Amino acid sequence: MDTFVEQIVAKKKGVKEYAIIFGSITAALIIITIFLPYILAFAPLSLLIVAGMGYGIWWLLTSLNLEYEYSVTNGEIDIDQIIARRKRKRVVSVAGSKIEVLEPYNAPEYAVRKFDRRLIAAPSAVENDLWCFTYHSKKNGHTLVVFQPEKRVLEALKSGLSALVLRETNKKIQ
Repeated sequence: MDTFVEQIVAKKKGVKEYAIIFGSITAALIIITIFLPYILAFAPLSLLIVAGMGYGIWWLLTSLNLEYEYSVTNGEIDIDQIIARRKRKRVVSVAGSKIEVLEPYNAPEYAVRKFDRRLIAAPSAVENDLWCFTYHSKKNGHTLVVFQPEKRVLEALKSGLSALVLRETNKKIQ
């Protein structure tokens, strides 16, 4: 019997995102203020430029709205990044049998370990109930993925793990 479970989590905005929002709005207001005399002199063309700048700022600000979708199908996990509900990008696709470690995320422990790629596919790196897994791929090397799965996603993922990894995961849960 095939199993399919999915979950969507929204990424929380941090200091970097709020700085981009503040900076882009401030820059737009400064540019409009500086060029206001020219805008009034060349009304048709300047209205087009102001409208284009407004659209560009809207596009930039909405692009900061990120979500992650976890999809587990028969023990294989796919993680997609959804940008402003208009663009989807696959960031992880790995078979459960390729996963080396699946355990609750301990930030201090993983901060000192070396990985070729680190992916935080969770609302933030300081949330509660974060989990992580590691795997090797030819494209990205040794990869650490931090995510925040619901119990049903975790159980579906466990069904595809190797016996050794499943035993180690169950030890760490208890």
